[in-house]
Amino acid sequence: MRISIVLMSAFLFLTPLLKADLPLIGTTKDGIFEELETQLKGAGVHGWIHGAVNEYSQYVFTYRTPGNFFEHWEFPVTSENTEVKNFLRSATRHDEVIIKGAFLHNGAPINHIDATEISVVKKFEDGMLLPKYSHEAKLPEELLSTNELVGKVHAVADGGKILVIEYKDAVVPVVVSKPELTKGLYRNDKVKLIYKVRVHPHSPSHISLDVNHPNPLVVLDKMVEIHGKAGSVTGHLILFPKSPQVLFNVFALQQVDSLGVKREFTLVNFEDPKVFEAIRNKLQELWDATPSHIINARNKYVNLSVKLKATGTFNVVDPGQANPQILLTGTESIEVVK
Repeated sequence: MRISIVLMSAFLFLTPLLKADLPLIGTTKDGIFEELETQLKGAGVHGWIHGAVNEYSQYVFTYRTPGNFFEHWEFPVTSENTEVKNFLRSATRHDEVIIKGAFLHNGAPINHIDATEISVVKKFEDGMLLPKYSHEAKLPEELLSTNELVGKVHAVADGGKILVIEYKDAVVPVVVSKPELTKGLYRNDKVKLIYKVRVHPHSPSHISLDVNHPNPLVVLDKMVEIHGKAGSVTGHLILFPKSPQVLFNVFALQQVDSLGVKREFTLVNFEDPKVFEAIRNKLQELWDATPSHIINARNKYVNLSVKLKATGTFNVVDPGQANPQILLTGTESIEVVK
């Protein structure tokens, strides 16, 4: 059942370009990376900007295996090239690009790209004419002012060797010397870290778990524990605009806990495409009815005038799942909260 829901959700959401020839992969990870490095040093690698945050000097590139939506990698990007630096300062999420350069062999568990050239295939525009987002978290100052934080898991991979945390609205890479501490984490797990700020690299800010502390990582709320359970979420309506990978606008509700940790619950129905379309239409109508209180929230938009309660079954099927889902039976599963 878990696998079928993942496959069905992918086919419902994917653009035709990314659905083509699924599945298509038959080589090893090392083989793929060797081929990518060959392409980086030659004609370049085709992909998308995953994130670009000038305040933190943080830039990430996504490569997807052609025809296989499920196989993708994110690579931090650095460069000493002036033209590349200028491009990255103006880059936005989902920009389609071709990147040239080479992998940095710096011992990090995640490959970094040293870019020598980036060319734009297609600039992404989501049509939302709102002011540019300004980050709340002040880095590295806030990280340096203490040695512990509460946040949520943004990414975990390679058996826990790769860990990225969301602190407030910042994405912070975590150096893991003991993967057993992070093994089994799911994206969006709420965690408490005891850490040290890394001297290198200076920017963007990296931290490492303080392994001298008896409990450097404590899971406060494990996301997978709600899987399959019936429940409700109340929060403001969130919109993730359709993108090169997704066919249509995706709606969610934002839940904010007492510590300020924000989680988004995607509102979906995978059993009947017509029911799912009716749900999306209802949410779009609610969104469009009050456009004056919409704010930019980094990789999404929040409508502060629309607060809803959604009731259904929670769905958390994969450690890397972007957001937990609420499986709705129909439009009646959504209530407006006054």
